[in-house]
Amino acid sequence: MMHTKSFIWFFVIAFALGLTFVALPQSATAQTTGKCQQAKDADDDDADENLSAEDKAKVKLAPEEARAIALKKVAGTVLDAELEKEKGQLQYAFDICDGNGKIWDVEIDAITGEVIQAEEDDKDDDTDTAARRNLKKAKKVVVKAAVAVKNVTVKAMDKVF
Repeated sequence: MMHTKSFIWFFVIAFALGLTFVALPQSATAQTTGKCQQAKDADDDDADENLSAEDKAKVKLAPEEARAIALKKVAGTVLDAELEKEKGQLQYAFDICDGNGKIWDVEIDAITGEVIQAEEDDKDDDTDTAARRNLKKAKKVVVKAAVAVKNVTVKAMDKVF
């Protein structure tokens, strides 16, 4: 009889762990994908297409030069680059993923080559929060399933013994 109870409890624990492995990967996809991949997949608004020919003629810095300056400021992989006009200033805007997986917004003046800004991007905070909520929901589902399996097993054991 003791052997049978041990076997049933082993089955309950194994079943609960199995549910965990089935439920959690679906909700943790955003976290395992990583911020860098999410930023790379993000929709590009193509601000450089809205520049006039006159604005484009004012640009003194080649895109490759601006890219090199940005990568000197923040070492990593360029995920997105565009020429834009912001607050009347022509600039190159780069999204760079550093070695730690953080996304940085780096802006380079398109005329002087000066670094205007280099700061960590916080646009993906909503995605992280949504992933955390999904993970909490998945954990609740797994706990409810484990409790249900335990209750069914206990009732079955009472009937058998």
